[in-house]
Amino acid sequence: MRYSHVILSSPLLLEDGVFEMKTLSLEEARRWVRENSPFVATGHETVKAVGLSPNPERVSVEGFNEALCLKPLGRLEFGREYSLQEILEIGVRVQLIRKIS
Repeated sequence: MRYSHVILSSPLLLEDGVFEMKTLSLEEARRWVRENSPFVATGHETVKAVGLSPNPERVSVEGFNEALCLKPLGRLEFGREYSLQEILEIGVRVQLIRKIS
């Protein structure tokens, strides 16, 4: 399914086109989430850093207009639940991908 605004766990380009990518602060990412109500397409715990919960199901995303990509700065253990504080201690790199054409 194609979505307007999504959250991904890595900077994936899911379709042909021209895109731009920029790094955001966590505060900028939280504002983007409030303004866009994105579909959470990842089960990664890193989404807690922007005030959302991971998606408990596997989903398919075919494309997007904007995607917020959240990548932990350290390795997360598979299957373990992390608190917001633990995620913030590990650190999260936030990138926004925007489709231009």
